[in-house]
Amino acid sequence: MHFLIILIAIAVLESNGQLAFIQRDLWVQKWHRALAKLPALRNSGLLKVAVYVLVPVIALQLVLEYLGSGDNGILVFLLELGVLLYCLGRGDLSAQIAVLESDIQRSDLQAAFHDAAVFNMGHRAVSADSAEGLFRELAATLPYRLFERSFVVVFWFFFLGAPLALAYRLLALHGDMQLEAAEVLLDEEQTGDEDIAEVLEAAVPNPANKLLWYLEWIPVRFLALTLGLMGDFSQAITPLKELVFCPKTSTADVLRLCVLGALNRQSSEVSEDGDVVSNDTAALAQVGEIVALFRRSMTGWLVAIALLVLTS
Repeated sequence: MHFLIILIAIAVLESNGQLAFIQRDLWVQKWHRALAKLPALRNSGLLKVAVYVLVPVIALQLVLEYLGSGDNGILVFLLELGVLLYCLGRGDLSAQIAVLESDIQRSDLQAAFHDAAVFNMGHRAVSADSAEGLFRELAATLPYRLFERSFVVVFWFFFLGAPLALAYRLLALHGDMQLEAAEVLLDEEQTGDEDIAEVLEAAVPNPANKLLWYLEWIPVRFLALTLGLMGDFSQAITPLKELVFCPKTSTADVLRLCVLGALNRQSSEVSEDGDVVSNDTAALAQVGEIVALFRRSMTGWLVAIALLVLTS
């Protein structure tokens, strides 16, 4: 049943671009603000994140168990489909990529710089000042957006069910809300004691980000291996061998190195910081190849899941 739900969810996502009709996060924002007001959680970021995630996840698990104990198969199916659709990434990523590729084809780098900012999960403007720099930045941000949008959610949904998929999305939304709250307060230059406390809370390391990294650790390595199979395997597997057990490297960096390897970009000059430096101003044309590589990898995983279902 999980495989059928995944196929329907991917079909709905691809046909609609974005899922605003079901991805309504107002309840998450209210829940996040309510927990922030509790004195018992104010001094413990980890406890606050744990309560923020575990209460909805446990509630979902209890509902699924209750429905599953009776003759409510269709209700379980619809509930899990709704949860999976909710847990997929936000925004119309296909439309954003299409706009970026259109600007690249027109050689409108100024517009391309502006468009590339939407792929940055940290809500920061693009820092690149050249076509090569823009490609390097996109190689670090676009793969992660594609990864967190569907692959990691589908991975955990298939193997451990809807509650863990919901846990992942709640952790991702927690980081977004922290960043957005800090940006709004700083832009408005509010100086109230409570506002300053919120800004400082957003500035310190967020336990949700570390928990998110743990949930991404296994899926990103499976995806990196698949990227190699769908591209230049020898070039993609080299950085993966070095990072497969690394406890520190971010998910985005693992994807960046493996994507560049799969696209055979490792022959370019590498700086001391590990950034790939290309003298080819046509590098931006490979943005479409990054998307195509991920589509092939996602298709490969759907085939693998289908085989697991048929042989189980």
